Amino acid sequence: MLKKSLRFHRGLQFFIFLIAVAAVLFAIFSFITIKTNVNIIREVITAVKGIASGSLLNEIIRMQQSLANIYAIAIIEILVLLGGVICSLFAIFYLVNLYYLTIKRSLLDELTGIYNRRALYKILDQEIKRAERFKHPLTIVMADIDFFKIYNDKNGHVAGDRLLQKLTKVISSKIRDVDTLARYGGEEFLIILPETPHEGAVKVAERIRKAVEQTRFKGQESQPKGKVTISLGLVTYHGEYGERTRLIQSADELLYRAKEQGRNQLIKAYYRNHEIFAKQEE
Repeated sequence: MLKKSLRFHRGLQFFIFLIAVAAVLFAIFSFITIKTNVNIIREVITAVKGIASGSLLNEIIRMQQSLANIYAIAIIEILVLLGGVICSLFAIFYLVNLYYLTIKRSLLDELTGIYNRRALYKILDQEIKRAERFKHPLTIVMADIDFFKIYNDKNGHVAGDRLLQKLTKVISSKIRDVDTLARYGGEEFLIILPETPHEGAVKVAERIRKAVEQTRFKGQESQPKGKVTISLGLVTYHGEYGERTRLIQSADELLYRAKEQGRNQLIKAYYRNHEIFAKQEE
């Protein structure tokens, strides 16, 4: 959070610097215009009016008489004015970009680069509304690293952070672009699979579980089973969805059941109109 704050303040300072430069350039332009009594904008307007009135020859003569005095000053005015406009436009663009970058970063987990819980809630609410409107199934998967505390105690928190980053990449490689992966808690992840039938979602979850189990993580020898594994709780809703807390709670309950039954496994359930249709045998 401190790094984000420092980057934001540096960006804001750069924006203020650009505005200050633009203000100085506009001030110089005004000073030159007043002191020399030559205003390139006024000269252009006068020339256009003269040509529009039909006195093209008279306008050419007038311009020739004042060319020696205008050229040098006009070029300086143009350059200064152009510099001020460019600085102003760049400052506005930079501020807008800084704003959207700040908004984006506020929705991302700083360690893993995936969505955080704040973004997750917004996305899940949107997916629930879409599923209710089009009568499509919606699946969410809650995943948790098995014995993560032991891994941290044996290998250190830096190694634990690296494990989370690598695990994120493994999971991301097994889901679609339309799916959403978010860090729900310390070592908990939540995956949203929109418009995904129960059977298809189960295949995705099992593919993720096996991929993690088969991935080589540094320091995995310290784990009780000699490798890093995850437990998953999967729930598919089709019909009356309700609030996001209900879906998350259902997946969380299934996840803890997977923990209680030995870890490194998937517990799943399928609901339709509040009735359970499919459930893993205990």
